[in-house]
Amino acid sequence: MIQNQALSSLFILILLLVFYLFQIFQRVKLVYLFRSFGYHFRNIFLPYNSDDLSVSSSGTSLINYFHYFHIFFFLLINGVIISYYGAWHEGGGLKSNKISYDLFMSYFNFNLLIMITLFIRFLVIRFVLELFISFKLKLIFYKNFIINVIIGLLMFLNFVIYNLNPSYEINYLFKSFLLLLFFHFIFQTKNYLSYFVKIDLKEVMYFILYLCAFKLAPWIWLYSVIPLK
Repeated sequence: MIQNQALSSLFILILLLVFYLFQIFQRVKLVYLFRSFGYHFRNIFLPYNSDDLSVSSSGTSLINYFHYFHIFFFLLINGVIISYYGAWHEGGGLKSNKISYDLFMSYFNFNLLIMITLFIRFLVIRFVLELFISFKLKLIFYKNFIINVIIGLLMFLNFVIYNLNPSYEINYLFKSFLLLLFFHFIFQTKNYLSYFVKIDLKEVMYFILYLCAFKLAPWIWLYSVIPLK
């Protein structure tokens, strides 16, 4: 049996250690992430300027998603997804009970399935559609990744608060998740709209293809394969 609180404490220590190492070895990327965090929340009710927190054309072509900085946050986001899924699937029971090894492995395998699905989606976009996607759309995709990281970190901290506070029930987790999902929707929508005025019709069609075929379809498939209950 695995203590749930012990896992949460371990993840917190790992996160603090990783951020400390990033502050030493990846300070520029970390500063960009924190600047993005402040920028999005300071401008919730204001339109984005597409030049704010921008990445140059040469910088966009040099973005390496296989860098350990990006890989860590990719794993963190998926870990957050499986944590919320596990909490809802068990109706909040995992908060007070120990996790059996078999249950832990079932959630681990489910998380692995999510990561493989998203990784395949990434490879398709990178190696097939990259020939047709312009710099502007690449910048949209990268900024959306940063938004995912920001919301993923907030969801992780929110889950830790829920998990370590005995007075918080599953309803708190659900309501706070909806609030963070609202911020995620607002930030991504504003990011899209800030660039639509500067891209042509062909790029809009590629973007719609990305949303329908590569962003929504994998989640619909996962939901059909593994229902919530």
